[in-house]
Amino acid sequence: MTEARPPVLKVWLSYAAAGFALTVLGAGAAALLLPGDSERAVWFAGGIAYAIQLLAFAALLVGRGRATLFLVGWLGGMLIRFAGLGLVAWWVMSTAALPAAAALISLAAFLFALLLLEPIFLRRGLRTT
Repeated sequence: MTEARPPVLKVWLSYAAAGFALTVLGAGAAALLLPGDSERAVWFAGGIAYAIQLLAFAALLVGRGRATLFLVGWLGGMLIRFAGLGLVAWWVMSTAALPAAAALISLAAFLFALLLLEPIFLRRGLRTT
């Protein structure tokens, strides 16, 4: 009997679901406390962080079975995070679309919170029996 999905995909989908829930709860809670433009900045930052983390976690999962590839995936994920933060910083500082402080602080906070979820899901599906 074969599985419908490979274990890596199941782990990624589990992380995606948990990350989505964390992002929506965090952005929703922050939105209750912030005025209109800052609220939009938090939701924007949550969406960007979620997308970045899905890419970074996928890179980590691809190489988790081999030490060298794991390090490449981890470094690639860090580069994706820094590039995303840098691009958003450049964009919000050069336009007046969103409040820069709210967007950047929220983006950094969401990236960090979603990063803390990774070890929980990285350990899933490692055993083969």
